[in-house]
Amino acid sequence: MALVRDRVLRSMPDIPGSQLTRTPADALRNRLLPKRRLLPSRTTRARFGGLIADACTRGLALFFGLFSLANAVGWVFHGPHHEDIWWIDLSALPRWLAIGFGVVAASLLVAWAVRPLLSATRRNWTVTVCAALSVAAAANAVVFYQVWQAGRIAPGVVFPASVLYSAIFAWLAYRASAASASQVRAGLVVVAGVVLALAVAFPLVQMAFFGTTDYRRPADAAVVLGAKVNANGSLSTALEDRVRTGVDLYEAGLVDRLIMSGGIGASGVDEGVAMKRRAIQLGVPSDAIAIDHLGINTDATVAQTTPMFGQLGVRRVLVVSQFWHLPRIKLAYLKSGWNVSTVPAGTSSPITQTPYLMAREIPAFWKYWARSI
Repeated sequence: MALVRDRVLRSMPDIPGSQLTRTPADALRNRLLPKRRLLPSRTTRARFGGLIADACTRGLALFFGLFSLANAVGWVFHGPHHEDIWWIDLSALPRWLAIGFGVVAASLLVAWAVRPLLSATRRNWTVTVCAALSVAAAANAVVFYQVWQAGRIAPGVVFPASVLYSAIFAWLAYRASAASASQVRAGLVVVAGVVLALAVAFPLVQMAFFGTTDYRRPADAAVVLGAKVNANGSLSTALEDRVRTGVDLYEAGLVDRLIMSGGIGASGVDEGVAMKRRAIQLGVPSDAIAIDHLGINTDATVAQTTPMFGQLGVRRVLVVSQFWHLPRIKLAYLKSGWNVSTVPAGTSSPITQTPYLMAREIPAFWKYWARSI
């Protein structure tokens, strides 16, 4: 039988094999039905997931390691800053211990990011440090709720950034404890990309958490920062909200004086004069309002108002602006030696430029932060 089959096959014309068995119905079905796509294998997906996890882990370690080191340096020269918890607040510890812990933590995190293959000793130390940072951040979160309960702050978000930091370091502690030589490793270029993404996200976190928190309390004066004034002398939405918030502070008896800081903008109108006029319309006496005519930007406002504090006998200061602006204002005043309390301006109507203004604050935040440490 095999011999007969071979002779029949040799006698047939050269026809592609697929056509020997495919009927017209088969051809129609193949045209209508999509071709099957080969899915990545389970091994490929697992390897890709491992690369992403490693890149995120080491990127977080490198970012917070460098940030912790910079803050430890700032502690040496300036001491801790309390309300603006850009980082985990370790001010409850003795200064030498907080600085030493910060340097050790930073060194271990950076070393892990650059050389991820951990020895048993380095693994134990890294896990211990990450766990300690997670606990410290959780303790900061507890303090946040205690201060909120006491009525000393009015947060815009129901949980502090410390909760995020605690979760991040708990995850890093887990990753360090589970690290092994067989894990897939991401390249340093990929890790650097994660660090860059975190550098963009971190100022946004500060705006969302610190910027939206209202730290109003009794003070000697409130500085209201200028913004656009229209050619007819009316205030822009942002500036109207700032002035109204300053007036609210005065009417609540929290401050005895308002300092309107602004320059002459594109409209040719003096912002400080326009702000004072509006505050008077809202019921603030003229003699309770001082003007800084040279506050053309944040740096100028700080430079011009700090001498005025001494002249006016001001020791406790509130500062009013939009939430995205407040982290940078806080940093600028810290650089000048003043630990002001920030108050986000109310919102009478949405400001359409908010996404752009927040994006502009990202590089500005890092510039002012670098100057303040």
